[in-house]
Amino acid sequence: MTLIHRTALAITILAAAGITPFVLAQQYPTKPIRMLIPSPPGGGTDVLGRLLQDGLNKMWGQPIIVDNRGGASGRIAAEIAAKAVPDGYTLFFTYGGVLVTGLPLFRNLPYHPIKDFAPVAMMAHVPGVLLAHPSFPAKSVAELIALAKSKPGQLTHGTSSIGSSSHLNMELFKQMAGIDMLRVSYNGDAPALIALLGGHVLFAFNNVVAAAPHIKSGRLKVLAVATAQRVPGLPEAPTIAESGLPGYDVLLFYTLVAPAKTPRTVVNKLNQAVSQIKQNPDVKLQLSRLGAIPMEMTPEESAAFIKSELEKWTKVINTGRIESN
Repeated sequence: MTLIHRTALAITILAAAGITPFVLAQQYPTKPIRMLIPSPPGGGTDVLGRLLQDGLNKMWGQPIIVDNRGGASGRIAAEIAAKAVPDGYTLFFTYGGVLVTGLPLFRNLPYHPIKDFAPVAMMAHVPGVLLAHPSFPAKSVAELIALAKSKPGQLTHGTSSIGSSSHLNMELFKQMAGIDMLRVSYNGDAPALIALLGGHVLFAFNNVVAAAPHIKSGRLKVLAVATAQRVPGLPEAPTIAESGLPGYDVLLFYTLVAPAKTPRTVVNKLNQAVSQIKQNPDVKLQLSRLGAIPMEMTPEESAAFIKSELEKWTKVINTGRIESN
């Protein structure tokens, strides 16, 4: 029996019972929903996920149970979500790296980031920013690139662990600029930021939220933001694309997905719910305080975006011969 025939048969059976996909979507949810999050409580992913939890609780009156499964760079939570029953009662709220960098970094995963998930909705992205210590002579991306080319392999930049956004953002930067620099890796974004503040490294990527107080105090200077468009919190800061590297664009994004084969009607209802939650003034205020910029996409647009990001970062990681354990 073909997939078309099986689908038609399922619809016929449901219709005979008076239950159409539309009715299923109208009734959903009828019991608690588990939302897996690939990080411990209190982190950025968890904070954003709990905004969704609260919004869905209020909207539907059903408990949304957050299940924090940190560790293994998100692989533990992702595997559980990928293998869950695709009925809309197990969801996975995650930072984008789990879906778009895990496969090229680790090579073998117990799930496939595209085949095993149904993209539901985008939540937001947190802009990255290219920062420098005040003593660093370059004042722009163009000056940094020129300096790096005049001193190949000598400039030091800080990153978090291998495969982190600060690491891969800089790897893409180096590949697009055609420059060689010395990477100094730290165990997390906070230690990397402390090293930058102390002048132990000259420049690095970090996120706007963590960097904001140090930018205001003058302890760090902004060279450019990493997004395609300028960001509200730093309106005077140019993008990397407009100041030396056309086409450069990276997003630290957060998204909601479900197991593959989750009914489309349920996916669409969830997408509409997430969109509605982001319109809430309190949620908008909390996102703003976190430095997060809302992203609006349909499930189809989310799927295309995630696929293109996976292809992009696979190329960057393979070109840089980057591997993680």
